[in-house]
This record gives sequence, C-alpha cells and structure tokens, in this order.
Amino acid sequence: MAEKRRITIIGGGVAGYPAAIRAVRLGAEVTLIEREALGGTCLNRGCIPTKALLQSAETLSRIRGSEIFGVRVSGFELDFQAVMDRKTAVVERLTKGVRSLLAAKKIRVVSGTAEFLDSRTIRIRETGERVTSDHILIATGSVPACPPIDGLESSGVWNSNDVLAMESVPSRAVIIGGGFIGIEYAQILKVFGTEVTVLELMPQIIPGVDREIATTLQRHLVRSGIGVVTDARVVRVSAGDARKNVLYTSEGRTEELETERVILAAGRKPDFSHLGIDRVGLDVSKGAIAVNDRLETSVPGIYAAGDVLGGIMLAHVATAEGNLAVKNMMGANLPMQYGTVPGCIYTRPEIAVVGLTEEKAREESDIEIGRFYFRANGKAVIMNEIDGMVKIIGDRKGGHVLGVHIIGPHATDLISEAVLGMRLGMTVKDLAEAIHPHPSLSETIMEAAQAIGD
Repeated sequence: MAEKRRITIIGGGVAGYPAAIRAVRLGAEVTLIEREALGGTCLNRGCIPTKALLQSAETLSRIRGSEIFGVRVSGFELDFQAVMDRKTAVVERLTKGVRSLLAAKKIRVVSGTAEFLDSRTIRIRETGERVTSDHILIATGSVPACPPIDGLESSGVWNSNDVLAMESVPSRAVIIGGGFIGIEYAQILKVFGTEVTVLELMPQIIPGVDREIATTLQRHLVRSGIGVVTDARVVRVSAGDARKNVLYTSEGRTEELETERVILAAGRKPDFSHLGIDRVGLDVSKGAIAVNDRLETSVPGIYAAGDVLGGIMLAHVATAEGNLAVKNMMGANLPMQYGTVPGCIYTRPEIAVVGLTEEKAREESDIEIGRFYFRANGKAVIMNEIDGMVKIIGDRKGGHVLGVHIIGPHATDLISEAVLGMRLGMTVKDLAEAIHPHPSLSETIMEAAQAIGD
C-alpha cells in the first residue's frame, strides 16, 4: 500500500480543526498544531461566548416584556456572575467536544508555537520538535485590530476579549466601531443596564450591509436608548482617576464623551507573525497571506484558510476554506466560491444577508426589488417581534435572485433557504411559487418574492 499523505495544520480554530477531520476522512495522516486553545477565536473569544451573552440578554428582555403575553413576573434580577459562568460553561462544553472529535479521528494534536524551517518542515518553538509533512495548511486566524488613535494603548481600553472577561457591568461605555462586533456588544451591555454610545467611522453602521437594512437597525438601536454616531472619527482617548474621555469629530463638530469603559471593536487583522514565513518566501498582500482560487499560497504545497486570508472573516467561511484546501491537497482541483456566503448579525432584530446589496446590484444589473414587512406576518405578530423586513433583489432580465436581505426575528435561520436557492440558480419566480408553511416566519420570504411580480 502507498504511504499515507501527511498533512500539518497550523491552528486549531474553525478553519483548522474541521480541516483536520476532513483530511483524515480523505485518508491523510494529520498533525494539528495549536499554541493556545482548540476552537480558536470563534469558540473561545468570539462567536460562541458572545452568543451566550446575547442569549442571556434576550432572556432578560423577554422577561421584562412578558406582560404583553399575559404573564406577570416579579422579583427577578440579573445575576451577572451566573451569566458569565454559563458563558464559560458553554465554551468549555464545546471545546471538550472538539478535543473528543480530534481524538476519535486519531489526529495528533501538538500544543505549541509553530514556525517554518522550510516548505515542508515545522518546528515547535517551545520544544524544538520538528514535524515534516507533504502539505501544510496555515489557519492561524486573526487578532483585534488597533487603529492609530492617540492614547488608545495607554488608557486601559478594552478589546473584544476583555469584554468577555469583565467582572461587572459598567455604568457607561463608549464603543469605538459600529460593525457587527460593536453593535452586538452594545445591545448586550444596554440590556444589562449600561448607558452605551457607539462611534462609527463610516457613514453607516455595519459597513458593507445593504444601506436600507443598516438604517433600519440603527433606528431600532436609537429607540432602545443606544446612542449611535456615524461619520465619527475618534481623535483621542484619555484616562482620568475613575473615568475616561473620548474626543471625536463628526460633521465638522468636535465632541467629548465621559465614560467608565471604552471598548475597541474596530475589526480584526490576520495573525501569522510567529510563523517566520520569510524563511519560505510566502507572498503577502495587504497584510494577509496571498493564495490562488484553490487556496494554495505562492509556495507549492502550502495552503492557507480562514482569517489569515484577510477576506470574509466569518467562521463558516473559514471552515469552508479549510475543507476545500485539504481536498485540493488530496488531489482535487476545486476553486473556492464566495458568491453565496451568508452574513449573520445576532442583534435584536437579527440581520442575515446573502448576495448583492441594492447599491452593488444597481451598478451591475437592471434590478427589481420586493419587500415584505414582519408586521404583516402572522407568526411575527404572535411572537410580538414585528420589527424588520425581507428584501429580495432580482435581476429584471433573467429573473434570478441577486440578493436577499433580512432584518427581523430568526433572520439568521431564515437565510439558509436563500443561500441554497441562490447556489442552485433559483429565480424569483421559483421562490414566489414555492409553498411555504403557515403560520411561519418563512412566509415573509415567499411574500417578498411575490411582491416583485405585483
């Protein structure tokens, strides 16, 4: 029998560990190297712990509003320590599951910092061990970005990791960055009792999301008592004895906010600084590892996946990239396709999108738009979650769906129908004529498609 192909994967996050499992299923012998915790940012410091906090905030909001359903509740309170303990327990349960999966597949897991010796050899910095393989996958993820703001590093500013480790709820918080990370934290803290202001550099929150959807969310945030300032350039952060001050400019005015906590949520950047990639001559572009459409780097046999690519920094994209990379290592020749990647934001109401925004679609096609509002959906009325809408963008000439944008209850679950349909070449007519269950939230998608034909 031919010797098994050996694959080394650097990084045990959502790009790395699913790729390791896929590689074993394809017949490879796999070594996985992780310098911190299995599960990476998503499981330990990102997707999972933040959603655990959002679930606690959601539960608290529902109790506060339960009287509309005829349920009067008294004597409840927020047990913040219990909230944080549950968050930790959820993370520990899932990381234990990852370890069990890797062990069941007989994947060798090495704890330590990987660095290149050559294009086939990795050295573990702490032990000096050398790992030689036929192919290497770089999946080392990202770290919080730190923009050049005066006083940012010396003023005790929290990053997203610090929020997840907070021991008490701050009375006031200024969040620098109105992307999905900043907005999710804003809602969590607001429900827990913090006075929150979000400062976003761009003209809209959640940059890159369809403008109409982002505007709808911003109105909801403001109604809930969260301050939102767009076109806000933070000039300086300074720290006093017990308070911090944030100086910013917006629309030609200079303003200053006093706060207990400043939270930096200005995005993330690829992290591969410890690898020593200069030893093997890997190409880097705009601070990210450069790959071709098969996810192979400039050095044959070395591939990369996930946040180190600097592209769409989403967990499910990282997993798809990692899986595709190992398939190509094992002999496939498949390009990575990004046309139907869903984006999900776990705010209240939730946002989920796939395909082109209205702004982008208008640049490329003659389009038509269908909208349907949750306030007219029976299930949403029953749930008392009537904010938001489904917006479908269709190509007027060919009839195909170019984009689906949802803001409303369970949007992150509803979007999968659109993702699958668009991947299979669905037309607006197909979606409009598909029978949807009643009463259900999914009817909003059908209704939005039907509105295009009206």
